Amino acid sequence: MSSASFSTPVFNSIAAILVNNFDVAPASIAPQVALSELGLDSLALMEFVFAVEDAFHLRLPEDRLDPREVGITLQHLCEAIDAQIRCDVEPSMAAPA
Repeated sequence: MSSASFSTPVFNSIAAILVNNFDVAPASIAPQVALSELGLDSLALMEFVFAVEDAFHLRLPEDRLDPREVGITLQHLCEAIDAQIRCDVEPSMAAPA
């Protein structure tokens, strides 16, 4: 399955990081693919998460996403990023004018 079936800006950015920084074949990148199936060792997996955090200018709390956890998929990573972005935006939206 290709990444074309799940095309969001977050997913596309993650796919680009995997292809450009970690030499992951585009054909192996899909939402249902577990992080553990990407062919990255544990160090590369942590570096991937740091690269994603840097790309989106956020930090993913381990209680929301632990990349070492078996079964965490790229879609789950996208959802964690979307949730963290909402958390980062909401406090400033609630600030008094």
